[in-house]
Amino acid sequence: MSSSVSASQDQRKLSVLGRFGYGSIPMITQFVADAAQEARLDEDAVFHCQMAVDEACTNVIEHAYGEDPNGNFEVSCWIERGKVTIQIVDQGKSFDPTTAPAPKMSANLDEIRPGGVGIHLIKKLMDEVRFERTERGNVLTLVKIGQPLAEHLVSTGIPVREESPGVWVVAPIGQVDSLIASDLDQTLSDLVSQGRNHLVIDLAEVTYMSSKGIKALVSGWRQARDSGGEFILCAIAPRVQAIIDTIGLGQIFAIHSTLSDALTAISAVK
Repeated sequence: MSSSVSASQDQRKLSVLGRFGYGSIPMITQFVADAAQEARLDEDAVFHCQMAVDEACTNVIEHAYGEDPNGNFEVSCWIERGKVTIQIVDQGKSFDPTTAPAPKMSANLDEIRPGGVGIHLIKKLMDEVRFERTERGNVLTLVKIGQPLAEHLVSTGIPVREESPGVWVVAPIGQVDSLIASDLDQTLSDLVSQGRNHLVIDLAEVTYMSSKGIKALVSGWRQARDSGGEFILCAIAPRVQAIIDTIGLGQIFAIHSTLSDALTAISAVK
């Protein structure tokens, strides 16, 4: 499918060619899901965004353009933590969905007004729905605001965040000496005891690790494994990797070169 996507730090745009018709919907919903996930919205909020955009773009294809293969349109997303703003711009027949009344449900499906259910869903699923007719064309703006996935410092001071539902990233910083190793050990133990046992240990910012730090990793690995979870290390500095290998643990730990690779690996087995 031919389309153009441009991306910046907080805005993404997808240009959709009308000749693909309804076949473009999966691409659009995935584009919006990616943006909502980048905003760190939870799974329900991501799903709501996908449904709302599916309904809105289907209406553009079916009603604004009457399935005209020349009916191109754009979908843009503005990303903030805990919020995604989606804008759909077309040059087809104007219709303001914000003025549409709620559908009258009936046992007779023929009595339900076409498009009414979809518009009703959009209003219910999104936090804001706005429509404008501008020089750009029809502009439908949808806003979803949600509780972002947790990202916080646990009481030990070791940075911990929930990267995706059920997957936790632990990211110690600097020198993991005997003092910090105790904090790391406590952090890992606390997470596993709370049922948060799918762990990625991001060591990208660790410049030094004592034997006690290695011991904390081994303890965390054992606890996660024994509870049915996963424990993956990633982004290890060469000097720290050398220590792990010297002790003979390089073949015990699952190790990936980047955080992205580690997250992909743990998601595949979760």
